[in-house]
Amino acid sequence: MKVFEANITNSVITFFENSKGQSIEILNSKIKSICGINTFFETQSELDELINTISNSNNVINEPDRAEYGDFQTNINLSDNVCNLLKNQNTTPEIIIEPTCGKGNFIISSLQTFETIKFIYGIEIYKPYVWETKFAILNYFLKNKNSNLPEINIHHYNVFDFDFKKISKKHKDQKILIIGNPPWVTNSKLSSLGSDNLPLKSNFKNHNGLDAITGK
Repeated sequence: MKVFEANITNSVITFFENSKGQSIEILNSKIKSICGINTFFETQSELDELINTISNSNNVINEPDRAEYGDFQTNINLSDNVCNLLKNQNTTPEIIIEPTCGKGNFIISSLQTFETIKFIYGIEIYKPYVWETKFAILNYFLKNKNSNLPEINIHHYNVFDFDFKKISKKHKDQKILIIGNPPWVTNSKLSSLGSDNLPLKSNFKNHNGLDAITGK
């Protein structure tokens, strides 16, 4: 089943079904106590839409093709292996930052692997993935109630506009691990897709003629 175009597990659906009628303030506080996420719902309308959607068991949404955004999601086996490799190298992070967190697999793998985490920051530009990451984290803690519980912030933001200095300043004396698999896609692929997701270009080297068009 999908809510907000994001996959949601039966355990999370059951959790929200049992939470019907609670105010956004009470539910956000309850969710934070369970899984550490700050401000799970930003507005009452988000909560209302979720409750209405899970009441419709026939809700099916086709997942869009996001290849033009370099969107190739890291599978959980790979993220598990990366985290285990880091742990075997005696990596003991207190702060986890995933600049493009996608569906949250690296965050889930980090939670499973590192018991030293105090804060997690995930940044993601695509809103359905923000929801999927939140649902995945809640699902993890519903099934692993005795796991280490860090404070978690999932931001709906363009990573290039995000102010990482605030995080650096807040945690300047702590061990920070930046983890993830950044999206990538070539200009030629974008052209073949007819995409408008193209970087701005300029002739900053002041070439003339064909060199200005093709580069040199």
